[in-house]
Parts: sequence; C-alpha cells; structure tokens
Amino acid sequence: MRTLIILFIITVGLNACSKVNNINPNVPSAVNPGVVLPQVIYNTSNTLVLNAFELNNELIQYTCMNNTFTEVQRFKLQPANSNGIWNLYNRLRDLDDIIAMSDKGVGLGNYKAMARVLKVYIFSVLTDTYGDIPYRDAGKGASDQEFTPAYNAQEEVYKGMLEELAAVAGTFNASETLAYGGDPVYKGNALRWQKFANSLRLRLLMRASGKLASAATDIQTMLSAPNQYPMMESNDDNFQYRYSGSLPDVYPLAPAYVRDFDFKYKSVSAFIVDSLKKFSDSRLFQFARPTNASATTGNPQYVGLPNSLPVTESANYNGGFNFQSYLGTRFQSTTEPAIWLTWSEVLFLKAEAAQRGFFAGNAEALYNDAIKASFGYWGAEFNNSYLDQAGVKYDGQLSKICLQKFFALYFTGMEAWNEYRRTGYPLLVPGPASDNDGKVPTRIPYPLSEQSLNRVNYEDAARRMGGDQMNHKLWWQP
Repeated sequence: MRTLIILFIITVGLNACSKVNNINPNVPSAVNPGVVLPQVIYNTSNTLVLNAFELNNELIQYTCMNNTFTEVQRFKLQPANSNGIWNLYNRLRDLDDIIAMSDKGVGLGNYKAMARVLKVYIFSVLTDTYGDIPYRDAGKGASDQEFTPAYNAQEEVYKGMLEELAAVAGTFNASETLAYGGDPVYKGNALRWQKFANSLRLRLLMRASGKLASAATDIQTMLSAPNQYPMMESNDDNFQYRYSGSLPDVYPLAPAYVRDFDFKYKSVSAFIVDSLKKFSDSRLFQFARPTNASATTGNPQYVGLPNSLPVTESANYNGGFNFQSYLGTRFQSTTEPAIWLTWSEVLFLKAEAAQRGFFAGNAEALYNDAIKASFGYWGAEFNNSYLDQAGVKYDGQLSKICLQKFFALYFTGMEAWNEYRRTGYPLLVPGPASDNDGKVPTRIPYPLSEQSLNRVNYEDAARRMGGDQMNHKLWWQP
C-alpha cells in the first residue's frame, strides 16, 4: 500500500541470550481507513490542480504559456504529458486497502462506500483522458500477482462505473459515524457523500448520453425523484479539498512548490479575458489579475494573451510580461481549494437535461441558478441584470449553457476539456502557431511506462484505437 504513513518493523538478533525488537514508537503499529482516506483525497487533489494548470487550461484556452514551452497550447502532446494523471492508479490501490480494512471491521461501511465512490471518480478521470484503460484488473497488484492488467474498452468502463455508482449511493448510513475520522471534505456527513455519488453519476450519464441508450432514462429517473436520489443543493455540498495552508498541506501552485517566476510564465488567455469583459463578468477579477504595469494605477487593465502565437510574439505581446494578465492571486494562496465537482456544475447538467427533454425541469431557471452558484463559489459580485444581456440570456440553445458552464469549470481538473470534446462548445479558434491542423486533441497518449512494463496489453489497446495517438475520438464523443 502506498500512503504517506509507512510501517517499519525491524527485528534484529543480537546474541544467543537476547532478542531486541527495534520498533519506531512514533509510527502507528496499524493503519486504519481514517489514516489512508485523507491521503488519497489530498494526493488526488494535487493531481487535479497540477493537471488543470499544465494541461487542461492550456488545451482549452483558459491560459497560455508566454515563454518557449508552448507545446500543450499548440496541441503537441507527448507520452510525458500523461505521467501525472496515470499515477492516479496508485490511489486505486490505497482505496482497495480501505475497502479491505472496512470489510474486516464493524461499523466501517461508510468508509467502504466512500472508497467505492472515489474509485469511480478516479477511473472517470483516467478513462476520459486516455480512452481504454485497465479497469477490471486495475489495482490488484502484488497480492494477486497482477502486474500487467488488461485494458478494457471505454464503453465497458463507463457501464461499470455507472453500475457501481447506482449500487453504492444507497449504502451510505446516515446513523454511522466514522470511527477513525479522516474525512477532510464532508467530515463524515453520509448524506453529502450520497449527494456527491449521485451528482457524479449525473455527470457521467450526461457524458455517455449520446452513446448509451439507457442514459436519458436514468437521468429522467434520478432528476424526477430527488428524495430518492439527492444531489448537491448548495455550494456547501461542493466536493472540494480545502488545504490547511501548513506544509505540506498547501495548494500545489503556492510559492512553496511553484516559484513565482515559473507561475507567471502563464498568462490568462485572451478568450477568457475578452469574453468576461464583454459581459462585465466580475469573475474576471478572480480568474485574473491586472497587468503589473497598471496594478497600482487608478485604472487597472486586464489584458489576455492570445493562444498559440509564435514564441517571440507571445513573449512580447502588448509590450511583454508586465502588460499581460497573470492568473488571479488566489491561485498562489496556500489555502485555495482543489475543485472536484460543484453545485454549479450539477445545475448546468440539470439545465442541459431539461433543454434536451430528459426531464420536465425548467431549463431557464436551472441555467440562471447555475450561473448564480458559480458567482457565489468564486466570491464574485453578482447582479441580476447580468442574466438579461444578449449574450447571456437563456434562449433555449445548448451553446449558451455550454459557454457559461465553461466559465464555471475554471480550474476543475480536466473537466472543461471533457465538455468541449463532448459538446463542441465553446467555439475556440486555434492560434496561428497551432499544430495538429488546429484541432484540439481528443486524448492524451499513454505513458511510456506502459509501453515497457505492460507492452502486450498496451499494444492491444492501441490497436483497438488505431494507434496510441492524440486524435482518436473517445467512445462518448459524437
């Protein structure tokens, strides 16, 4: 089991008359679910934040590098880009340990249910990044002598994840406390975990709705029976990891881990800045900061950098780094939360479901509430007149829902990229130095480790997809 708490027991024979057990008294002699669970959530949160910063935000025109390292925003993906997300497989082993420990104890059912939901979340990140992945055999490891797991087709992975979420959501026991604590998100609140499980299921059902015949019916069933299938109801229900701010438990982009100089190699994109300025959207002041040159003046300016400019043009755009907007200061805070799934996203999913006729909800009201929830999450000033603008006012078109959802998904792992691939919105214009014929990649190549350590299964998966390349469409894509 890979956790930050490791048991060391060393027995040393000294002579024929005595035997000494050299045991570290400062390390627990037994590991319980309350020790492992927060480490899984902490490490997964770090992965989500760092890959939002390095991959998602560049692919989807939230940000762009303003120096020479522009490969991602120019759509030149390599196997090395996949290492961080692929390492989530280590967390699956830890979650299997929680399940095993829960099965051996009494009153530990909620730990097991939490681990099962978290496994689905991690599998969803993996399969939505790569397509076919090890699923049925994943995480078996040394105990089962399974070091080369077979890959499952993405359709099979999705069906398995949805079946698991449908089964596990009802197993949370509201009267059961966490014997060992260790829940850094919901503090042992079983109802909120159930809401998270159902909300995650809604996300995955919507993603599969273009390919899975039963998805629309399942969405209708869930949204028509909120008492039976409770979902997030406020920003208090958001699944987000709040860093304490004390090392090592700090936001991964804070100066303790990322130098200020390196952090500022990324400017906020012109697409984000110009779009939010067009709508007088106060989330701009959270997503970005004024240019250094104007920050202390009476007229702060927000200037986004166009994506995929030639390197010299990028570095010198608008006069150089001091005249471009960097990411908001909150993203260098030690306590900025890592976002997994929010109430705002759930409301946008419901609005889309209503717009597509999956259930008899009020699409406009849900859409408006989703926007308000996003402003609330970011602590941005909101006025109802925002909703009356021509580019915002609901008109029954999916494109409006997707654009506002795009804003709301800022720094939510890889989710904006997922939604763009599913819906084709928002309409992004490739930059002049883009490769790949200006097309946003549809997947990331597998890591090189799979080619060397699991080559037979890797080659089988690559062959099914027509090669391990970045333009293969995932199963759920139109």
